[in-house]
Amino acid sequence: MQDTNRDRLTQHDHYVQGFEAAVRRAEAEFLEMPGLKLTEAQAARLWSCEADVAVAVLTRLTESLFLTRTRSGAFCRA
Repeated sequence: MQDTNRDRLTQHDHYVQGFEAAVRRAEAEFLEMPGLKLTEAQAARLWSCEADVAVAVLTRLTESLFLTRTRSGAFCRA
């Protein structure tokens, strides 16, 4: 039973590390390209990730006030 718990923890840690790496990559993209505006779909394509991952990354960056959302639904630097 302990191996199963350890495997779950390892999977969770791997997911968290991957998500944090995606957040850092997104921050870098917005810093390197002033004026960049992305929709959720565009972000998913640019970062080659699933749409739900892109939404989670954009949400994290919006909640941290790094990004803001425009009236048209795009995300840009705050």
